[in-house]
Amino acid sequence: MRDQLVGAALTVLRRDGAAGLTVRAITAEAGCSTTGVYTYFGGKHGLVEAVFVDGFESFDAAVAPALERGDLVEAGRRYRRWALGHPMQYMVMFGRAVPDFEPSDSARGRAMRSFAALADGVARAGPGGDVIERAYRLFATVHGFVMLEMAGMASAAGDAEELYEGALRALAPPSNAGSES
Repeated sequence: MRDQLVGAALTVLRRDGAAGLTVRAITAEAGCSTTGVYTYFGGKHGLVEAVFVDGFESFDAAVAPALERGDLVEAGRRYRRWALGHPMQYMVMFGRAVPDFEPSDSARGRAMRSFAALADGVARAGPGGDVIERAYRLFATVHGFVMLEMAGMASAAGDAEELYEGALRALAPPSNAGSES
């Protein structure tokens, strides 16, 4: 039931936007009573937080194999594939899809563990300056490219995938510039 409610929340967000994200709409989509949202999540805010946290779990599972090898190009590819494959969850995590949602300290901590995994991957990729600064630069770049693509603005500058690949190669250390697809 928990996963069904999380999925229903994402469906309602995709279909109706944040304004349509009500407990009643979520439970109608899930085919259960409103009690389910309160039982599993304590209310709508808790459900949105579950979408946020579950998103980081799924996202990290997708990019971790590449980060563990220090393969920043492949990690960037996996980042983009995950984001484009889970656009609503990505927007809850990074785009304020639910404007009145503020993650708890625990949820923010989960998000920071995701960034720490990126920093570890950057360190594994090799020397090249301050690891946190390099990780932040990489994150900001891939995030910016993905957000522009999701907003339909990337095509104005050319082929979105080609532009993204060029940015990944420019940011990755030379030893990672020709990594696997």
